[in-house]
Amino acid sequence: MDTRTEFAVHTGDRCTAMEVAGAALRTAGHHVESTGGTLTATTGNRLLTILLGALVHPSREFRRYELSTTVTGASTTITLRHRGHGTAVSGGSIGASRRRAAWHEVNAAIERALRAAGVLQTRADTGSHSAL
Repeated sequence: MDTRTEFAVHTGDRCTAMEVAGAALRTAGHHVESTGGTLTATTGNRLLTILLGALVHPSREFRRYELSTTVTGASTTITLRHRGHGTAVSGGSIGASRRRAAWHEVNAAIERALRAAGVLQTRADTGSHSAL
């Protein structure tokens, strides 16, 4: 499973991009905390997910994501990482499938939000894909 996605944004827009990404995560139902340039987003109940695995309703499954930035010259890379890998094991293949679906939903929500805000670099700007 993918555990990391990178979004290229202009360095001058990195604060805006992080705010937009945080807002997208909040809209998706995550609790977002900022710690030293990194955003940590969590949702669900960790204990229930560990104890009951796939029996927990998908909206209550524990998930944690981390957003961080790396500046290189005139561009900034915002990296989305999935944290808390052990919870998929608790749910077996059903939990892993739900986790993969949630990962894709979060990625899509952040990419849509960054595009709508106009901070995501285009292919011409980076020479590659805007969401790596």
